[in-house]
Amino acid sequence: MTLDDIKLEALQFKAQNNQELCNKIIELKNKKVSFLGCIYFIQHNQQVSLAEARKLTLELEVWSPEEKNNIETYHQLMISEFKEDKE
Repeated sequence: MTLDDIKLEALQFKAQNNQELCNKIIELKNKKVSFLGCIYFIQHNQQVSLAEARKLTLELEVWSPEEKNNIETYHQLMISEFKEDKE
């Protein structure tokens, strides 16, 4: 899926509750949409900032402990590289 496809789906999808939103993210994961693509979906669907979308996406009960660990590891790596570049 392209970013445009994800954004269009996000704007058209209206979850009635958190479980429906979780189910939609599972559907996206099954379509091989990356974690970042899921954040993009949540950002547009919930009309929130990027930081809030990341937080909300991680809070959904769709990620295994291993996936959460990998996501956090890559996030910390990215943050440390960003800090190094600023120095």
